[in-house]
Amino acid sequence: MKKLFMTLVMVALLGTTAFAQDAKSYRGFTDLSYTLGVGETSENFDRFTLSTTHGYQIDDLFFVGGGVSFEYVRDAAIALVPIYADARIDIPLHGRSIKPFVDAKIGYAAGQLDGFYFAPTIGVRVPVKFVKAMNFGLGYKLQKIHDAGTNTNALTFNVGIEF
Repeated sequence: MKKLFMTLVMVALLGTTAFAQDAKSYRGFTDLSYTLGVGETSENFDRFTLSTTHGYQIDDLFFVGGGVSFEYVRDAAIALVPIYADARIDIPLHGRSIKPFVDAKIGYAAGQLDGFYFAPTIGVRVPVKFVKAMNFGLGYKLQKIHDAGTNTNALTFNVGIEF
C-alpha cells in the first residue's frame, strides 16, 4: 500500500511540467512543509509533508483544484495520505509582483490514522526566474482521527514552488 502511494506521488510530481505547458489556465504547486503539533493530544504529532496541488486559475484572484499529500509522523512512525479540494485567493497589490494569498484545503486523510482533514494557510507568493513563483506560508492543520475520535491540531510552515 505504501509503495502504491509513493508511486502515485512520484507520477504526479514528474508529470506536472508537461501538463503545465499545454493549458493556459492550469496552475500547479508542490510544497514541502513541517507541521508542529500543538495541544495535549497533538504534541507528539510533528510531521513532514510533501504535497502536490493542481487545478485552474479562474481569474486573477481565484484558484480551485485538488491534490494529495504524503505526511510522515516522526514520533509515531506512521504515514498519512490526505486527499483534498483546494481553494486559493491571491491578493494583488498595486504595482507589486509579490502577492499575499489565503488558501484552504479540505478533504480526507487516509492511512494508519484516517479522518477529516482541514488546512487553511496564509502566505506570500514571490515570483522567481526558474519557476513561476515560490510560495511561503504559515498555516493550521486539523485532522479528526476517525478511530480515536480526537483532533490533531498543528501549526504548519510551508515552502513551495508554483509552475
